[in-house]
Amino acid sequence: MPAAARTTCQIQEITMRTVKSFTTVAVALALALGSAGIAAAQSHDHDSHGAGAIEITLNDGAKWQGDQNMITGMTAIHGTMAANLDAIHNGTLPADAANGVAADVQKQVDFMVENCVLEPEVDEQFHIVLGEVMTGISALEAGEVETGAVTIVQALNAYGEHFEHPGWQMID
Repeated sequence: MPAAARTTCQIQEITMRTVKSFTTVAVALALALGSAGIAAAQSHDHDSHGAGAIEITLNDGAKWQGDQNMITGMTAIHGTMAANLDAIHNGTLPADAANGVAADVQKQVDFMVENCVLEPEVDEQFHIVLGEVMTGISALEAGEVETGAVTIVQALNAYGEHFEHPGWQMID
């Protein structure tokens, strides 16, 4: 792996850990503030991470070319979300199942970060997607099932719009 790609991946891994820690602290603070704090946190999450807020650029008008590790991890995350979508939409996904979804998605994020061999330009754009996925994971872990699921699905759909992935299907 080229030194620049290895360094970019190491920076990405550190950044991801920092984002997850920051998000966990923000959720904990919102819970400590009570329902008004939760409403403010949800409003902030929705405003800053809502539909269209993910700003990924194309590669001179074309989708980015990733690697097999990215495709494998994103396929698994897509499958996890699709398998639980009905229960999420119906509001019937139990808290322990939501934590299981979060753990499954986190496992794939960890896999992709640990096996990162993306070129720096691709890695930079993919990092935006993974940051949103991690925000969704944190929300799921905090019991905010719909918010977490929506954030992850939006990240998956943004990924599909900006990265080559054979057979990729958007999630409604």
